[in-house]
Amino acid sequence: MASTKDAERAVELTQRAHDFITSGKLPDAARLLREATTIAPEHPLVKQAWVSLREEEEKSELLGVCREWVRSQDEADGDKALKLIRTQGMREKEAEQAMEILFDFKGEDDLLDQVTGELLKNLSAQRWLAKEVQERPTHMYYELFERGDDSIDGLLKTMLNRSLWPSDEAFTQGHRDIFMLSLAMMMEEALEHPERAMKGVAQLLAHHAGHLKGIIDADSFDVILTCLDIRLPNNLRSQATLATIKLYELVPSTAQDLVSKFVTSRVQKAYADGLVVAFSAAAAIFPITVQAAAQLFLTEGFVSTLVPLVESKKSHKLEQVVLELISAACVDKNCREAINKHCRYWLEDIVGTSPDKKRSNLAALILVKLGDEPASSDGPVIITPGKVEQGDLIASFKSMVIGSDASSKPDSIEGLAYASLQAKVREDLSKSQNFVKRLLESMSEATAHSNILFGGLTILVNLSAYMPLQSEEEKRIAQLKAYANVEKPTDPDPLLDDMHVTARCKRLLEAGIVRTLVLLAKRGSPSVHNQIALILLSLSKDPKSRGTLAQQGAIKLLTQIYDTATSTTSTTPNPYPPTTAPTAARALSQILISINPAHIFSASFPSQSALRPLLTLLHPSESTTWQLHAFESLLALTNLASLDTPTQDHIITHAFGLLIDDLVFKENTLLKRAATELLCNLMASPSCIAKFADPALPRAKQNLHLLLALTDVDDTATRSAAGGAVAQLLSYGDLAMPAFLAQEKGVEFLLEMCRDEDEGVRHRGVACLREVLDGGGDVGEERLKKGGAVEVLKGVLRESRSQEVLGLGVESLKILIGQ
Repeated sequence: MASTKDAERAVELTQRAHDFITSGKLPDAARLLREATTIAPEHPLVKQAWVSLREEEEKSELLGVCREWVRSQDEADGDKALKLIRTQGMREKEAEQAMEILFDFKGEDDLLDQVTGELLKNLSAQRWLAKEVQERPTHMYYELFERGDDSIDGLLKTMLNRSLWPSDEAFTQGHRDIFMLSLAMMMEEALEHPERAMKGVAQLLAHHAGHLKGIIDADSFDVILTCLDIRLPNNLRSQATLATIKLYELVPSTAQDLVSKFVTSRVQKAYADGLVVAFSAAAAIFPITVQAAAQLFLTEGFVSTLVPLVESKKSHKLEQVVLELISAACVDKNCREAINKHCRYWLEDIVGTSPDKKRSNLAALILVKLGDEPASSDGPVIITPGKVEQGDLIASFKSMVIGSDASSKPDSIEGLAYASLQAKVREDLSKSQNFVKRLLESMSEATAHSNILFGGLTILVNLSAYMPLQSEEEKRIAQLKAYANVEKPTDPDPLLDDMHVTARCKRLLEAGIVRTLVLLAKRGSPSVHNQIALILLSLSKDPKSRGTLAQQGAIKLLTQIYDTATSTTSTTPNPYPPTTAPTAARALSQILISINPAHIFSASFPSQSALRPLLTLLHPSESTTWQLHAFESLLALTNLASLDTPTQDHIITHAFGLLIDDLVFKENTLLKRAATELLCNLMASPSCIAKFADPALPRAKQNLHLLLALTDVDDTATRSAAGGAVAQLLSYGDLAMPAFLAQEKGVEFLLEMCRDEDEGVRHRGVACLREVLDGGGDVGEERLKKGGAVEVLKGVLRESRSQEVLGLGVESLKILIGQ
């Protein structure tokens, strides 16, 4: 029987438990009642509190099912719990309570893992887990690790959510605890599911490497590098690769020293197993830090002894990993030269004699990579003549892509990505409808980060790429460089001229490339989006292709890429290459020059979605081609301005100042003309009229004077556009006419338009005179007479052949002479 003191303690715990039950914090209530039960198990208040807790739990079907599942261990109960979570959702605190209940369920169980993963999508469950990790990190980590991948994913999601933690110190300490537990788990012998532990290492390094300084030593780095072994599963290797990348970012010099020791120590021992591990790590390092990896690869005596070392071990896995290392090393020019000198004949033997298709394909890929780009060449060429022709290798790769053998596709596509740097290969690949179709199909079926996807996009970029535009200054500098290198400047390959590239782009469009790009973009990374933008920019250069691009979704795709590439947060750096957004904007502008915007934009996809990218192209930059890009953007904006008033007003709000103060006065005639034509289209909006005529706006008078001055420039098309803008302005007589009549030389500009040699400009001049006569009253008529409008109109009637001009001229003249 409990003592009086114990009974009082049990009652106190029971009362606090009641408070928790009332507020819905059932796990906390259960914790207190368990303590009270150990003190006074037969106390009536304790028993009654347990009854109240059960009744409250029974109000939730999910909690009842979870409790029964823990008792029964029956898979049917687990299925029921999972279905309830997915179909009915959870109330506040319910996920937390379910987590508490299910922690009495021990062991690895796939259903338990799925349920835990679903629960940990809920913030209340994450808060509960964050609290538990603070109090008992080791216990929680081992429990969740044993459950499975979904549970570990839920743990990591909790670890990365700062809002769940009471302080920065707790947040950081949580990272350090889980990171050290993950490393310790990786060091256990015969560990099942090492990828779960490596995921913790990689994800914490990827998101909060700064919290982990001082933890990683040589032994832990060895554990990570060992997981790069090509014999291990891809999911483990990919997490180890991510961890290695982040370690190089965190402590580059230390990481390089540890990698060097890791590789050289195993090479010196020369055991086949150790060599596979060492070369796997070395191959993985090349994409991370080419310079450091190349330095290690070019260590004296390494490449020259590589082939004899492999041949002496007679290990297929060693041969495979050396091929992967050599393939990765081809990214560096000096490494390629060393490989070509010491390994070429061995590679050719593998291509010709190896019964293993994977090794044979990889050796063939390396032979394609073994090239250089001297000034006289347009692409990779074989340096040393050999018994394997590069043309045969390319043809073989092409047939493998067309064929049905999925295992050979990654290396084949990567090889063609290198080979398509050559103009003749681009032309050959584009003319094979079978190849292009199968390539697009293979890319559509590929996973988000596969070699097929990146290699395929590289091929498409190369096939569609136009020669870069060069200013005269850039051409002159290129010639000087060629002479300085004692090389005669050469003409580009004719297969790279605009006619051939346009034809290749047309073939890609006919093969359905846009639909594939739309599909790939949905799961694409920043680098994928960047390549898609490059391809669409090339495809949009031909005006005849722009309608097809718009119909197949290119406009919406480009706006999405632009928006994603320019969206930034305060906590994470933008992962997009800086060229992605401008490239997407340029492609958009080219397409929108030529299509009817009414057929594209709607309430669900408003025109404003495309305006922001176009407007950014108007701002001057250091690029030698910015004026061309601004010109294309102005043409697209002019087209869009014909759509509706909201579109016009958006352009006016964000670009009017740039137009009137800068672009219409550029020395570049085309830029000046396009800016003036845009102003003409914007004049259909009352907001634009106000910019020139509203006396409340201090700049209005100056703006109107600038517009009138544009009617007297050298370029006929610019004068015509400015005249059209003035005519529209004057049609708003009540507002615009007083502003016009206040211009000292306003009438002179109108009469000068009437004298213009161009019929279109004369038409606009006469139309403006008629507006002044209709809306300017006696003051307007008197100003015209004093300016000599009667004689000017008589001259128009003598010289014009346009019926519209003649009609307006006669009507205006009659008013002026009082007939």
